[in-house]
Amino acid sequence: MSIAALCLGLVAFIWVLRALHAQQVAGGIVTTTQDALSVMMNSDIAEEEKEARVQRASLKLLGGFFRITGIGVAAIGASVLVVWGGAALGFYTVEHVVAVALGWPFLLGSTVAAIALWIALDRLRKRSAEGDTRADVPYGPMDRALHDFAFASSERQIRLGSFETKVYRRRIDMDAARRPVFVTSLPRAGTTIMLEGLAGLPEFASATYQHMPFTLSPLLWGGFSRAFRKAGDKSERAHGDGIEVGMDSPEAFEEMLWMAFWPRHFEGERIALWTPQDRNPEFENFFRTHMAKVVATKPGAARYISKNNANIARLGLLEQVFPDASIVVPIRNPRAQVASLISQHQRFAELHAREPFARRYMEGIGHFEFGAALRPIAFGPQRAGALGAEHVDFWLRYWIDAYQHVLATAGPQTVFVDHDALCTQPEAHLPDLAAAIDVQDPGEVAAIAGILRPPRAVPDVPGASPALLQRADILHAELCNQAIGRASSSFGKVME
Repeated sequence: MSIAALCLGLVAFIWVLRALHAQQVAGGIVTTTQDALSVMMNSDIAEEEKEARVQRASLKLLGGFFRITGIGVAAIGASVLVVWGGAALGFYTVEHVVAVALGWPFLLGSTVAAIALWIALDRLRKRSAEGDTRADVPYGPMDRALHDFAFASSERQIRLGSFETKVYRRRIDMDAARRPVFVTSLPRAGTTIMLEGLAGLPEFASATYQHMPFTLSPLLWGGFSRAFRKAGDKSERAHGDGIEVGMDSPEAFEEMLWMAFWPRHFEGERIALWTPQDRNPEFENFFRTHMAKVVATKPGAARYISKNNANIARLGLLEQVFPDASIVVPIRNPRAQVASLISQHQRFAELHAREPFARRYMEGIGHFEFGAALRPIAFGPQRAGALGAEHVDFWLRYWIDAYQHVLATAGPQTVFVDHDALCTQPEAHLPDLAAAIDVQDPGEVAAIAGILRPPRAVPDVPGASPALLQRADILHAELCNQAIGRASSSFGKVME
């Protein structure tokens, strides 16, 4: 009976901890501590602001301490009450229960049982929860602390990257920075699939999840992270679009470099545009070296490739800085793309509401496309009384402004790709893509067909302005017309 009572007491202890959300309270304490440390280490924050934030964090930590202490007392009290109740009913003596509880067999067995019970309850909760939350935020407290530290100061990232250049100077071949390929377009246009396909070719190297969160130090941090991160495991990314990613998967981390050197462009509610006159020799030298370092992370690679949706805001500057580059711009049907944009915005808005770290993560890597992190690029004028991002017309107008800007600023190095045509008949269009970006072995590009899927039927766009839909359709037709049977034009290289 003593063992049965102790087991019931253990169950009561765990039940109270879970009922009073001990895990969430403890997680909040860890997060508050991480935030305070990030503020203290951030050289970009004024001392007065640091002091105020740390004081607020201290009060929050004090409150968290009292809460977790109260939860612990309640859990112990529930366990004691169960055991005392059995003794009061005469089933056993308190002395005998204490003797059993202090014996090593029960201490060992109860520890294992408690861990197993906690894990089992977690799994049951996850199975009963609505929706699939596996890909929400696949980072534990230590990973979050590391990311917050890395994102806290772009100056620290630049210094670490410069230090890496000195340490690995013998591995850096600046010829590897020649003829880079920049994949860019508005999100949901097929840029991820394009990057995944091209980065899989032996010729190209891209930033990967191994380089997170110190993405400006791919050799130094990439080599270190490879020692304790699993490369083979993949899971669906937070977009919920069926694309699985792992530590070796290519990803869009290049924007962190632009944020580090162009902070003023990101200060307002909208991201400012770049022009060909926005030259910065320090940035250009760092970027070229960074590209060469990324190439050095992949044996046999000779060229850099990246995906960065925000690069459509700086096409002219990219062509000025990298006259030997190819800029690949996938074009997708606006109705399908806008429907996907608003769906992703809603998805990430919900994610950011329940997972604040997810927002910090997106903002830290320069992904301002969706959710609470949304910060549109200033392609067009800021219109008074314009609808918010919860309305489809916001995204339709944004699509129109963006691609009008693309048509106005794209130069001869820009390669327009009809994403829908490419996915429908990849074998007919992949050779043209290989030729447009001068792939060393065009035959290898055929393998990309294996990851392309025919586009779904163009969806309806409920609530959209008919006038905006008409403008978007006309613009899309113009883009596709430029991509049909013309090797070059006044504003870029185009392909169907």
